Amino acid sequence: MRIGNNSQGIWQLLSGRTNTPFAGARRSSAGGRNTLEDLLTGHYKNSHGVEGMVITKGSNRKRIMPVSDEMKQFVYNNVKDAFYKYNGMSGDNEAEQKRYSAAINDYLKTVKKEDRSATSWTLGQMKVNFANKVASAVKEKVPGWTYGKPIPSDVLDEIFADEGIISTVSGEAKGLDIQI
Repeated sequence: MRIGNNSQGIWQLLSGRTNTPFAGARRSSAGGRNTLEDLLTGHYKNSHGVEGMVITKGSNRKRIMPVSDEMKQFVYNNVKDAFYKYNGMSGDNEAEQKRYSAAINDYLKTVKKEDRSATSWTLGQMKVNFANKVASAVKEKVPGWTYGKPIPSDVLDEIFADEGIISTVSGEAKGLDIQI
């Protein structure tokens, strides 16, 4: 294959731009990044080395997928920690965020390649759903509360002991109130 100055061909494939040759090809396979061979064969990986995460217009990613009970519990615990530590905010602990992302990506590697993007979307929707349910419960118990404002720990203890919140974890992913 001859690589020349065809700005509509290989350069666009590699970089997504027409005037930056080899921008995408500079990456090595270290850290799960795409190699030139990956790009040329269509085996794209995200920055965590998970293949099948390319999202394009018209993709079928916004669909509910079954998720293991362990992952449901993991996402729920992450939301619970955010309420206890950061009053419902995500916090600024980069190490925590990296651990969370790494665990999600490790799980996605166990899912069929064609279902990974949808499973990732489902996990994200679960997290939002859990957080919204807890936030609504906090607002009922602490009028005027907004994200980031302190929440008494006894209120959070009561909320996270509530069967309505606990059942969110044990329920099926298809039971989520997800708006597409």
